[in-house]
Formats: sequence, structure tokens, C-alpha cells
Amino acid sequence: MKISIKEKIVEDTSFLYVLDKLPMKIRAFIRNFCEGESYSAINEIRIKKNSNIYLIADGKTVKSDIYVSESDIDEIFEYLCNHSLYAYASTIKEGYIPIGSGIRAGVSGAAILENGEIIGVKEISSINIRIPQKINNAGEYVYHLLKRSNFTSSVLIYSLPGVGKTSILRDLILKLSCDASLIRFSVIDSRNEIITPFMKSLSCDVFSSYPKGLGIELATRSMTPELIICDEISNEDESSAIMKAAHAGVKLIATTHADTLNELKRKEILKDLIESETFDYYVGVSRNNGEKRYKFSLDTSESIKNL
Repeated sequence: MKISIKEKIVEDTSFLYVLDKLPMKIRAFIRNFCEGESYSAINEIRIKKNSNIYLIADGKTVKSDIYVSESDIDEIFEYLCNHSLYAYASTIKEGYIPIGSGIRAGVSGAAILENGEIIGVKEISSINIRIPQKINNAGEYVYHLLKRSNFTSSVLIYSLPGVGKTSILRDLILKLSCDASLIRFSVIDSRNEIITPFMKSLSCDVFSSYPKGLGIELATRSMTPELIICDEISNEDESSAIMKAAHAGVKLIATTHADTLNELKRKEILKDLIESETFDYYVGVSRNNGEKRYKFSLDTSESIKNL
């Protein structure tokens, strides 16, 4: 299957950066797949040991004719780590490799444990390269929600994985940077995937590669933000840091994985945030595969407590 791209939703430069990190035979396949057109339809490159490579393009899964052996996946892994596994050890044990240009590769394999803690990963079996997308006006709904309250509200955005929460944050950051009110805000980009090269003239303070909880704490203490933006809340330390920032008067925009409001309320790491009404609004997001249009649902802190 070959595709012709009609709508440009991601910068080619970002994708070319990925191609430079891949072995030659994979580069050749992808270039042929796109017939020399824009690479913007490709959302993911899924690589699995002893299997064929799959592309996710415009929401559809396409099987390639490239078979990945054990030695192949080791070679790809080395490419992505710039031939220095030690330099990426801290992120590999958390399940990803930061490639650059806002792109990351998820990795899975056999965990190396010490006293119950993951200290490394061996026998890499799968790699999933996710390509950042620029979907025009993805953050418009949340931006206008904030503007109606004169930027005095906190918002938690939730959806299933892969729907596009990070794309919403990127567009929201661009809109806030262009707003005449010039609100002071900080972005905690722990995995280096929120801020990408096509985001120009940003007015925010960016904390890249900081652990999320620490980044929130440092931003609150040193940059006097009115608003802090971060991606997925994934543990109690991050939840605690968000609550402390809120108590200091900072508004927050964050995301988390959940399909419904009921599922959101059942998440243990969000329990204290919900009870303390840290977030004024909860925005649910859904999107059909291959579609660019988002569907939103809106609930207040009072409505989720009364569920």
C-alpha cells in the first residue's frame, strides 16, 4: 500500500530527523511508501523483534515487507541511542528513548530488577516511534475555556492513549504565547515531547528533562508563573507537586489517561486532587482514527465529586 498526502499536519523536518536515526533499509522503505511526498500522515513506526515493521498512517495500520530479526532490533536500538546505551539508561528504564525534535521511542523488553526497583532493561523486543503532530487549532477549545475565566482556571484533560492530548497542549502553548494578555506560564516537558522545532516565538519558560514533580516545584519557586502546563500525571509525587503549586496560587493544565469521568474518579493518584478541587474543569477528549477533529466533553469539579 502506498499513500499520497493531501494535508500537511506535521513538519517534514521532524520526520527526517527520525529517518536519520534508522538503518538504511527502513529509510528506503518509508521514502518509497510516501512516494516522495510529505511524511506527515505517518503517526507511528512500530518495530517488533521477529516480526514485520508496521506503520500507523492516517489512523490505519499498514504492514511493511521488512522483517525484523533479533540482530536488526539490536541495531535499531543502537541507532536510536546514538550508540551510547549508558547515556540513555535513565530514560530506557522508564520505557522510552528521547530522540530529539519532540520525538520519543517507546521501548519494551525484560526488566532488570534490584530490590524491587527497575535499574535497566535488556533483551529489547519492541520499539514504537511516535511522530509529533501539529493539528491546527487542537488547543482552541481549552484556550477559550481558559480565556472565559480570564486565565484563572485549572484544567485536567483526559482521554485514552494516542488520542492527541499532547497535540492539544502544543497548540495551547502557541496560542498562549500569541495572546496579548501575555500571561506568565511555564511548561514542564519531562520527556522532551511537548516542545518541538515547529513551535516558534514561545513566551513560556520551558523545563526540559526535569522530573515532573521537581520541575513543577522549581517553576513555582523560581519563575513566578501564573500557569503551569505539564503532560501526563502518572504518580503520587507529581500529583502532590501539582497540589502544592495550586496552594501557592498557580493555575495548572495537565493531562491523564482515562476513558470516562467515572474511570477518572477511580484513579488513586487523582483522589486528593479531585477532593481538594485543584482542577476547576475536566475536559474529556475523543477522536476517531484518522480524523483530525476532536470531540470534547466538559465537567466541573463539583460534578465529578457528585458522581
